Amino acid sequence: MARNVLLISFISFSFIIGCYAEDNLLVSLQDGLVRGQYKESYNGRKFMAFEGIPYAKPPIGDLRFEDPQPVQPWIGVFEAKYLYTCVQISMLPVGPQTDLGDEDCLYLNVYVPREKINPDENLDVILHIHGGAFMIGSPKMLALPNKIMDRDVVYVSINYRLGPFGFYSPGDGHGNYGLKDQTAALKWVQNNIKKFGGNKDSVTITGVSAGGGSTHLHYFTKLSKGLFHRGYAQSGLFHRGYAQSGVALNPWAIRKHPEKQGKILAEQVGCFDEAAEEVRRCLKQRPAKQILDAVKVLYAAPLLPLVPFGPIIEKDSPTAFMAKTPYQQLISNEVTDLPFMMSMTSDEGTTPAALTYNFIDAMNSNWTKWAPLLLEFYEYENYNLDEVSEKIKEEYFKGSLLTKDNYKTLVKACTHRIFHLGAEATSRLQTKSTKSDLYFLVMDYSGPFMPINMTGFDVDFGNGHGSDGKYYYSGDFDIPLDQDGVRMKDILLDMMVAFAKTGKPKIDAVQFTPVPKNGHLNYLYVKGPDDIEMRNEDIFGPRKFWTSLGLQES
Repeated sequence: MARNVLLISFISFSFIIGCYAEDNLLVSLQDGLVRGQYKESYNGRKFMAFEGIPYAKPPIGDLRFEDPQPVQPWIGVFEAKYLYTCVQISMLPVGPQTDLGDEDCLYLNVYVPREKINPDENLDVILHIHGGAFMIGSPKMLALPNKIMDRDVVYVSINYRLGPFGFYSPGDGHGNYGLKDQTAALKWVQNNIKKFGGNKDSVTITGVSAGGGSTHLHYFTKLSKGLFHRGYAQSGLFHRGYAQSGVALNPWAIRKHPEKQGKILAEQVGCFDEAAEEVRRCLKQRPAKQILDAVKVLYAAPLLPLVPFGPIIEKDSPTAFMAKTPYQQLISNEVTDLPFMMSMTSDEGTTPAALTYNFIDAMNSNWTKWAPLLLEFYEYENYNLDEVSEKIKEEYFKGSLLTKDNYKTLVKACTHRIFHLGAEATSRLQTKSTKSDLYFLVMDYSGPFMPINMTGFDVDFGNGHGSDGKYYYSGDFDIPLDQDGVRMKDILLDMMVAFAKTGKPKIDAVQFTPVPKNGHLNYLYVKGPDDIEMRNEDIFGPRKFWTSLGLQES
């Protein structure tokens, strides 16, 4: 009898504890109730995960190629326990070789470093925009919370429409649906993040690669003003931004002639009408799989060109994301004046160059075809692209053929053209256009060798594109960190969190000073956990040579 009473008491206690845990995981939002689950951080901390919360209506049917619409409230409890992926092609040499995701994908994920939410805690918020050339990627693939949940911030990761679904335009001055999705997610944060203990007045956007470019682009749109507060490349809707491995002045960040790619796509699926609205209506009726198959026709090689569908300059209207290029806005002082931090790795060109590693013979026999695609100047009209290609070849290869032995020279050319020179221009122009501080970090520490994970080649091309992302976020391409890697992770996470809290990144080893308004382009140089210093020498490539080619910034 005593044993039965003890058993009943234990079951009752377990039931009460279970109900208490369930109550802790239940959050009442503007649109309805959501229930999350507990997960464990990198260092073993128990945290709350709310994955797959809808922030806009599903962009399907008549809502395909349209601005995001407010989500419909729901009845009952929404089980927020699923990570969504937006529909996309599979183009990487590694990973799933089938098309991924769903069109119904406008969901976000919220992570709270607590076992119980205190709505009045006012934790700083970091909202992350994943990378993937605006064509591929997801939070599950590239931005899991395991590492950042060892810090006291609310972390939000988002899906946004990719490829043609997010960036198709027939040339009528309308598009940027993927960027507008990001803005809709920022608005959702403003309306709901307090329910998770977050501070809506301290929102920092972060992003890697195209996510970094996206972060920076939010400084150039009136739609996001007042929506974030600092940017680590990454106002309102945000307050700071941190952009890693991508900024708005990189040549891939803005598509110059979206109507050309749009026309090819439409004709591939049988939409031939001359009127833009009729073509859009026709495309809305095509299966997503048919559109994805049509996109593959645009590639000369896996992921080349890097961004066949991406951000565009729209016709000026109240709903336009941007009607002027970032470069035009910078020189006319129209950029949002908020703290901004950006980082670049020392060998950013690793990933794009590695994608052509199997095409060396083809590149040597037809350099003038491949160079514009790889080095992102194929859209430039009124230029002699063959002549530009030959000048680049002479500058970097001095008349030699491309070989596996000198392939790092191609990595260097890609690094300069596709990433570093745009970052340098951003530093010089944005510091003159704003009063807020701008911080610049150069990462020359890669830790465990990574490129094989992304490119499929067991070749060390250098400290590659976005490779510092692995110290902040987890995902499908994770590599176990060694002892120095763990120390590097902690240094960088502490730096980013300090920036998210105060707008000033903090490194114990050295004072991280902002880029001065006039004078040297100083930056934080990170060679390893014990080798961090401020520098100001020029490592950003032959600026005069690239300027002489006349290829304008975005």
